[in-house]
Amino acid sequence: MNPFDSRFWRDFDWALALVPIVLVSFGTVFIYSSQPDEAYWKRQLVFMALGLVSMAVFALTDYRKWLQFAPFFYGLALLGLVSVLIFGSVVNGARAWIRIGSFGLQPSEIAKLATILMLARFLAQPRRGSLTIREIAIAGGIVALPVGLILLQPDMGTALTFFPVLLTMLFLSGLRKRLLAVAVCGALVAVVLAWGFVLKTYQKERIQMAVMLMAGDTDQVSRQQKRAQGYQSIQSMIAVGSGGPFGKGVLQGTQGRLGFLPERHTDFIASIVAEETGFAGALAMLLLYGAVIWRLTGIAKLSADRFGALAVMGLAALLGFHIFVNLGMVLGLMPIMGIPLPLLSYGGSSLLMMFMGFGLALSVRLRRFVN
Repeated sequence: MNPFDSRFWRDFDWALALVPIVLVSFGTVFIYSSQPDEAYWKRQLVFMALGLVSMAVFALTDYRKWLQFAPFFYGLALLGLVSVLIFGSVVNGARAWIRIGSFGLQPSEIAKLATILMLARFLAQPRRGSLTIREIAIAGGIVALPVGLILLQPDMGTALTFFPVLLTMLFLSGLRKRLLAVAVCGALVAVVLAWGFVLKTYQKERIQMAVMLMAGDTDQVSRQQKRAQGYQSIQSMIAVGSGGPFGKGVLQGTQGRLGFLPERHTDFIASIVAEETGFAGALAMLLLYGAVIWRLTGIAKLSADRFGALAVMGLAALLGFHIFVNLGMVLGLMPIMGIPLPLLSYGGSSLLMMFMGFGLALSVRLRRFVN
């Protein structure tokens, strides 16, 4: 479509374009509040600018071209995941970053969008009836390749984000209830096997601590273990609870600015939001996220083809899972898994990936009447 045509701007989804910008802008303020002596907020602004450019490029590009380029993009993402295992830098115990000067690129973030496009390409193929076991196995294989490489980093949290995308897209593609039940049972078996053979001791301790905190049964945990495994959750809940109805005021928080809360500019940025703006600010944040997911699901319904609908719903599932798990971590209801809050948390690779996805969704909406 021609951006100089008035119909382009009339059909453009302004809400989906502007709400993420508002979220990133707010997030940058709280990144500065949590790390005033660092340059994180400046880098976040740079990546927001790059993200806006990428969103514009994806919006102006016919999304159906990704039917042709999805395998190439997917292969490039896999190559990036292999490269990071060889040349990557270790951050927080995971070799997940490729350093470019003062900036870092996280290939696993780009792999999320590439996998969504590849899955949408495969599942959008014409078929009669429900998905077959063979088709489900192939879709699972598409996800298994990047997940396996990410687990080698190791980054369990990022690996988990691929599975809600897979289940959502399989369900929308015609997954029979019986096969869905088999998939759920398989997931439970995988969890048991992961507990016994994959998870490291510190990961198990984090899960155990989260369960105890959720049950309010911290008396059974030694003081040393609380400090070692539950410190982040406890400090996060202190920050959230101290915010009250309207917060302490922007740039007036203590848990973040005084350094009590670790990873406050990434995994626990929502704790800073709650501390400084209170329940009102947290509610506004949730409403903005709800608006984005609502727009994505609306665009998927309007899509002219299955590829566009599946790709957009895959992005919505990814966004929703990130929000759900991150807020669960912040409230002490889930173990700390290193899953950031999209758009608000510091992270250039995540920001670029999300803006690319929003640009793709905008393209789907703009071309909803094209045959």
